[in-house]
Amino acid sequence: MSEPVREVTPPRDEPGRPGVVTAAIWLWAVLGVLLVVTAVLFAIAPAIGTADPNTGVGSLVLTAIVLALVGAGTLVATRALRGGSRPARAVLTAIGVVLAVAGLVQLTFLGVGGVYFVAFAAGALLLHLPAARSFFAPR
Repeated sequence: MSEPVREVTPPRDEPGRPGVVTAAIWLWAVLGVLLVVTAVLFAIAPAIGTADPNTGVGSLVLTAIVLALVGAGTLVATRALRGGSRPARAVLTAIGVVLAVAGLVQLTFLGVGGVYFVAFAAGALLLHLPAARSFFAPR
């Protein structure tokens, strides 16, 4: 005789953090590190030479500073996101939307940047899925 089939239902309140929030945290941490590494590459570009001789050193330094600030902000917000911070969620959503649009423009006009578009859009989207919304709901 076979065993009776019992239905397994998931618990109503998932203990701890939902998986989509954990995935978003990891994705944002990687993106923050990549932004900082990109800033370092822009900062050392004048020392090793640039691909385009018409690019000024000032623009490379300014780009490095902006990328470093955004990368550091991303890492700080990601750290706060672990505790369920709603402001960190808003900051990362804003960063994700702006950089996804920048990636889309880059993809459209230069044919590169598609990975950035997808990564930043996914990072912002993961923070607004239903499981994530319940995690970030006011308590």
